[in-house]
Amino acid sequence: MKRAIIVNSILCLTTLLLNWGTAIAQYSNKVWCFGDSTGVIFTNPVTYFTINESYLTASVTIADVQDSLLFYGSSTNAVAYNSSLKKRGKLISRNHQMMMNGDSLICQGWYHDILIVPKSVTDSTFYVFLAGVTGPYFGLYYCIVDMKLNNGLGVVTQKNVMLDPVSTKDALMAVKHGNGKDWWLVTRKWDYPNAAYDNAFYVYLVDSTGIYAHPVQNVGTMRASNGGDIVFNSDGTKFAECDIGNLIELYDFDRCTGIISSPLNIELPSTTGPFKGYASACFSPNDRFLYILSFLAIDEAYIYQYDLQATNIAASKTQIGTIMDSASVAMMKLAPDGKIYIGAWTNLPGSGYPYTQNFYNVVNSNLTVINYPDSIGAACDFQLFSFPLGGHRTYRGLPHNPNYELGPWVGSPCDTLTVGLTENDVKNDVFFQAWYNPEWNMIHVNASKLKGKSGVLRLFDMEGRVVYERKVDVIAGGYFTGEIGMNGITAGVYIVSLTTEKDKVQRKVLKY
Repeated sequence: MKRAIIVNSILCLTTLLLNWGTAIAQYSNKVWCFGDSTGVIFTNPVTYFTINESYLTASVTIADVQDSLLFYGSSTNAVAYNSSLKKRGKLISRNHQMMMNGDSLICQGWYHDILIVPKSVTDSTFYVFLAGVTGPYFGLYYCIVDMKLNNGLGVVTQKNVMLDPVSTKDALMAVKHGNGKDWWLVTRKWDYPNAAYDNAFYVYLVDSTGIYAHPVQNVGTMRASNGGDIVFNSDGTKFAECDIGNLIELYDFDRCTGIISSPLNIELPSTTGPFKGYASACFSPNDRFLYILSFLAIDEAYIYQYDLQATNIAASKTQIGTIMDSASVAMMKLAPDGKIYIGAWTNLPGSGYPYTQNFYNVVNSNLTVINYPDSIGAACDFQLFSFPLGGHRTYRGLPHNPNYELGPWVGSPCDTLTVGLTENDVKNDVFFQAWYNPEWNMIHVNASKLKGKSGVLRLFDMEGRVVYERKVDVIAGGYFTGEIGMNGITAGVYIVSLTTEKDKVQRKVLKY
């Protein structure tokens, strides 16, 4: 009788998850708003539209699955650019008018300091995250946009809410949770008063119920820079960090748990210079190559390619392009067509911000393109000012959007859409078991062939929240056995994770 109840519980839960999965709404990567009046839709052929804004640096855009614009915004606008208060950002509705309560956002005209993250897959509510990099408004902030209000044009219902008072690096980025519906926000803080070195990452779970800070993770090389970039690869399981102090580093990212691991340094940061200004990074679509943009001088930029399959990644560094005709180049972006685009701010006389009405030239009327970023060296086909903007103009920023079209992490323990409840994630030939005992109300955990000596046993819910955590030791021969008490923990699906210095294994378990 008990077995029948268990089987029926699993079947009902599986049916619920599958039905829920078919209803998930996604968003589009194809619509970009940026620069001076520029709107681009990466359909075939590319189409253009006009926005009523002028954005010097980072912008953000969100569109639905039909590639219809929902809203957009930026951390700079021409009216507030010289404001001493540095509340420069604003959000714009799809009718190209300022969203209700969408003015005076706390952001300061950097390159990666604003980000739109969907709050839920079941309604039309969004978080807009803002990084306070320089004073007077230090910290990490957010706004909430409800698109159901004002006849579907949206209203900012909460604005400039402080999430953390510590100054934040110009490197906000988010990636879809492995469950296919929630998000991880990843950033770094910057010790503004002391410029002290650290290797701390800050990770937040973003779901329909709120924003949840995970424990600070100290991973990789020590650094102390307020500018740079964080960019994820095509499936969100790795990300690269670069910064203006010369750091280039790769990391693994667990989309189920938000854990960062396996740092791989490509270039060490410098304490004395010369500082190469690594301001932007892109993975190639096939994830083999990493592209880094460097602005060593104010009127020139260099684009480098690194082969991530090379035995010595640092030695594979190849300069594939130079931009000499601009006052500033600071951002590049992989587009839905598989090409990498770069914007530039021209340095010719009369080219201040914002541009005068009739100031057009080859630099500000086009984007530079890497046409075949999956190809090595010169074969990637770097072409200066080769993508026309349909009569619009660009500055040095492009849309700082996460990958809205990324789906669930197929095959992972938290993939509630495509994976069965007993799926294992076993790596390095480690034997790993975890099962729920209803009579004792606990989860039993066994492992063998572990290579590490100590580790952490964690229990995550399906939203990625840590509901149990303790340090553990591995006994001689690579064995571990232990239990997780489930008193006070509600019925549902959980992920048991065991991480050591050399191993990481996890399994999905149902408490019923």
